[in-house]
Amino acid sequence: MNTILASILIEAATKVGAPIVKQLLEKHLGGSVGEIGGMVIDAIAGKAGVTPEALPSLPAKDLEAAVAATEAETPRLVAAWVEQQREANRLMLAEMDKSESWWTWAWRPAWMWFLGFLFLFRLVLVPIADAALGSDIAAAVDLPTMMTLTAWFMGLYMGGHTLKDALTKWTARS
Repeated sequence: MNTILASILIEAATKVGAPIVKQLLEKHLGGSVGEIGGMVIDAIAGKAGVTPEALPSLPAKDLEAAVAATEAETPRLVAAWVEQQREANRLMLAEMDKSESWWTWAWRPAWMWFLGFLFLFRLVLVPIADAALGSDIAAAVDLPTMMTLTAWFMGLYMGGHTLKDALTKWTARS
């Protein structure tokens, strides 16, 4: 969000007596709380009939009229944003409260840590040991087999649901 647009909109909100819009723009632009500020700017742009990027080039009279029109809708925008946040929180809590057995989800991080350890072992620790001891341990640890294991994991982890969804859609078409 550029500061020029923010100052123009805040000035217009002050001129037309739109305290809610002014307060939201001053407090909630940028950062993690920038969503509501963005919603207000989008609403102002919608009332003006332009894109948010074109707002600074609007005549002051048109911009002020759009801000004043948005002021009347701002409580509804805030309520919609609060509801959106409530739903996002509910979904996060539902994800954390899954009553599934631990093994239904634990295989993914377990395999990630296992593969990470294998690659650390083969690509970092074994060469250090070979250099320090003058041995050839690297010959005993097969890198192509590790790559095959990694490919299988990635295929199952990343491609399993994609394949399932594609097959479901394909069979529903028939």
